[in-house]
Amino acid sequence: MRALRCAALFWAAAAPAAPLLPATPLEPAYHALLSGDRAGAWRQLDALGAALSSAAQRQAWLTLQRELASGQCGRDAPAAPPAWLGDLELDLIQRDIPLSRVYNIRLSGVSPRRDLSWSLRLPDGRELFAGAKTRYDGRQFELDSGDQAAALPPGVYRLTARSGGEIWRQDVSLPGMEARDWLRRDGRKLEPRPPAQSSACPRPWLEQALLTQPDFDLAWRQRRELGQPLRWPANPAGKKLWASVSMLRAEFRGPVAIRQIHRLAAPLEQF
Repeated sequence: MRALRCAALFWAAAAPAAPLLPATPLEPAYHALLSGDRAGAWRQLDALGAALSSAAQRQAWLTLQRELASGQCGRDAPAAPPAWLGDLELDLIQRDIPLSRVYNIRLSGVSPRRDLSWSLRLPDGRELFAGAKTRYDGRQFELDSGDQAAALPPGVYRLTARSGGEIWRQDVSLPGMEARDWLRRDGRKLEPRPPAQSSACPRPWLEQALLTQPDFDLAWRQRRELGQPLRWPANPAGKKLWASVSMLRAEFRGPVAIRQIHRLAAPLEQF
């Protein structure tokens, strides 16, 4: 059944809208997938993503990415970080706050080194992480892009790490993050609308958090499964608190965890 679906994807993308259109540039990726070479299909997806010139080709590229991720949730992608990088997580975040929407990207992981510098080139040419400060807590590290007004587009992201004269560079095909509505508010009532997710991947889940103002230090965090009620702790001291609820959807690109996050944030009294 999967082979038939893959074949349908190939012929649908290859079918010309006009008699003289050439074959789809995604043909090498389809051939790799149909021959059972899933790692090769991921490599082709990464290599071909930047060359797609039409909306139809880009949509076919996204459809193929979803098909590949549905198999092993992207764990079969051939990303290979060096030994001095581990537990990498790349978060694509849409944050909706009162009267505003911003996007950012956060990278975290584990390393014995404390001289890491990073860059991340987006499909639209933006360079993120350049000049971003890497924060360390023992062997763990974290950095973020800062707020971006423009959405995070689907396409091939190039991640580069430098440390001790060594360079690791990895192209990663990602679904992007744009105008998600996984969380909706009706007054103070929150309505989760979980995205579709392959059974090979973790189910989407929720996270609640409270931060103290004005410094926005984390005061409390709680993970909730879908369907569990969202309860907030008491605030007997009457502190000024900022609250957020996030829905998270996880995939992988080899050993790199990719999380799409839709977050609603506002003063606690608005929840």
